[in-house]
Amino acid sequence: MYQDACAGEVDEGASPERVLLERFGHTGFRPGQREVIDSVLSGRDTLAILPTGGGKSVTYQLPALVCGRCSLVISPLVALMRDQVSQARRRGLRAASVDSTLDVDERSRVLADVREGSLELLYAAPEALAHLAADLGETRAFGMFAVDEAHCISQWGCDFRPDYRTLAQARTVLAPTSPLLAVTATATARVERDIAASLGMRDPFVFRGSFFRPNLRLCALRKDGARDGREAVVALLQGCTEGSAIVYRLSRAGATSLAGWLRRRGIAAHAYHAGLDAEHRAFVQEEFLSGRCRVVVATVAFGMGVDKPDVRLVVHAELPDSLESYAQEVGRAGRDGLPSDCVLLYAWSDVRRREALARDAPPDRRAYLSAAVREAYRFAAGGGCRQRALCAHFGERVASPCGACDACGAVSPGRLLARGGW
Repeated sequence: MYQDACAGEVDEGASPERVLLERFGHTGFRPGQREVIDSVLSGRDTLAILPTGGGKSVTYQLPALVCGRCSLVISPLVALMRDQVSQARRRGLRAASVDSTLDVDERSRVLADVREGSLELLYAAPEALAHLAADLGETRAFGMFAVDEAHCISQWGCDFRPDYRTLAQARTVLAPTSPLLAVTATATARVERDIAASLGMRDPFVFRGSFFRPNLRLCALRKDGARDGREAVVALLQGCTEGSAIVYRLSRAGATSLAGWLRRRGIAAHAYHAGLDAEHRAFVQEEFLSGRCRVVVATVAFGMGVDKPDVRLVVHAELPDSLESYAQEVGRAGRDGLPSDCVLLYAWSDVRRREALARDAPPDRRAYLSAAVREAYRFAAGGGCRQRALCAHFGERVASPCGACDACGAVSPGRLLARGGW
């Protein structure tokens, strides 16, 4: 176990509750946040599995304020980091990021701020860690080494990123005596074990939150061909008269095509995917978050970091690649706690397309991806409680009827389609 990195430096007046109120404006912690924060403040490596919307960012932001030492936060996407930095700054936190897009002068300014102790949060992309270790490894500037979207380190996770495999070594240089916090919204027991082993976590405290979101009404509808799917998407969007909507598509071309088709049908929609330039992606995200654009048609590139409280509808126009991806993506809905609909359109052809995309993956990874998408198909085609099945995938038991899915009578795909004139 690592030494107590914070205990000797904590301001007795800066209790977690007081910091939460004064710096975040919240009167109480969400489930699991206090347990995770207490573990980190005790100097213990910690793995937090909190569902989408569970307030994971507070678990690595607040300890930095209590301890008075900068938290180093590893994040997988440049766009996600920039959004996190912007949100932190709006809360009055001193935050910055380092990634491959910074020029020499910008990077030098950020590193100088770290050395001077004037930053509370530093976000970094995995590829930036080697340079950070060379420049800051001797400074012991970081009170915590935090890994956001930690499932990306596991080849059995839904967003495996090889760059994450370098994190354990980087931690030994940049924060060898500080606690490591790994946070994710989606981890099965197998992925949980892989995260802990791959990061070299020592006797970690593990907190697993509930995946049951009763305000999300889950339903699935078998589609009959591409046209049938598109018409269903139109009807669902036309019936969604409040808040915002996200439509997920498998491919970049599919997202662009559907967004254009929706505009021709009178629905103002933007496409979002990794093939667009960074400036345009930032524009679309800002339009969506500000409410100027109600509908985004996106690939999974829009999954991480979208924190908008009033998403009332999430539509999967094709089968997701796994139940982990599905859980993350439907989790974008209803963050304000109000009822929201999550409609999954599916066909066996979606399975075949997913398997074709995985053809060039290593054999063990290819087998995993095939099994994952077939499990997602069984979830969609099955007649049992969807909330119960989804939670069971993550090792959680939910009593049925759940009151929050089509199988339990809480919602009907037919009624949702009828609202839009289907």
